Amino acid sequence: MEQLEDRRVMAVLPYGATADDTGEFMLGRIAVTPVMLESTGAVSTEDWTPAYVESVMSNIQTGLQWWNQLLAKKSSVHTLDWVIDRTYVDNRLPISYEPINMTSEGYLQWGPQFLQSVGFNQSSSFETNVRAFNQSQRLKLGTDWSFTIFVVNSQKDLDGSFAPGGSFSRAFAFAGGLFEVIPSSRPNSTYTHETGHIFWARDEYSGGGTYYDKRGYYNAQNTNAMDLNPAGPGFAQQPSIMSSGASLSTAFSQIVSPDATLAQIGWRDSDNDGIFDVLDVPLKLEGTGRFNSQFNLYSFSGRASVQTLPNRNSSGTQNDITLNRSEEHTSELQSRVDIS
Repeated sequence: MEQLEDRRVMAVLPYGATADDTGEFMLGRIAVTPVMLESTGAVSTEDWTPAYVESVMSNIQTGLQWWNQLLAKKSSVHTLDWVIDRTYVDNRLPISYEPINMTSEGYLQWGPQFLQSVGFNQSSSFETNVRAFNQSQRLKLGTDWSFTIFVVNSQKDLDGSFAPGGSFSRAFAFAGGLFEVIPSSRPNSTYTHETGHIFWARDEYSGGGTYYDKRGYYNAQNTNAMDLNPAGPGFAQQPSIMSSGASLSTAFSQIVSPDATLAQIGWRDSDNDGIFDVLDVPLKLEGTGRFNSQFNLYSFSGRASVQTLPNRNSSGTQNDITLNRSEEHTSELQSRVDIS
């Protein structure tokens, strides 16, 4: 017996998930909260305009929908539904910093200002506070997963990069349903790439992740990575959205990425039955039966419940999670049995 995620009844959290599990695999309904902050006072060098806001939002939507297009090539039974909340796009909150003029670590200064404004700055850990905010968005929007995109206005910035000296020059993301930080001048494919990180995919370009890195629900190996690849200098990397340069551009335009990449976000179908492994787990059926010889009837009373695939992720909470659902109640089946 199989129960697929697109047939389930919406619940508060995926089965087996906790409030900290906000992005374990890329399937189902996903809350996306873009945040556009408005710098104020003497520090302000960038200003959002209505036309520019809509241009950036179009990039976000196109970048996310790329995953839907790829999923349609891989499966006819699974779904992706991006639920975008424009609250902090249409009502931009003021901050006393201009993020693009800071190093990438500036998010640890302007980020808490935003979280304090929305009531989520209780912990000393920025990541903990963002996850609590994401959880609140998941509950508000009735989704399976949730993450935040901080869009940093860089329209007037000459190189669209953060100030030198930080860990990142441009876009970056914190995996496992946390957040992305993306300069607004980046193309739509950047949102696609960084969203792959949200669901545990690793970088594959030179200087990013290595061949031996593993991550995601199956703890899949990053075998399309350039670094430490045993194939050596002759390694021909497959076009991938998690790479960079020509590899990423080709992957984006052709809507492709290798199986090794997709396994990290939960898209792996080991038995080629059209159902990804994480949801290809039969229901558990328990019950008892009895034959009534007087009426020649066999009655069975039982209960079906969902089962989960073990979570092998080397990161995150490692909770066993599924989007499958079953109504856990007792039902009776009667069947007439002909005995000659």
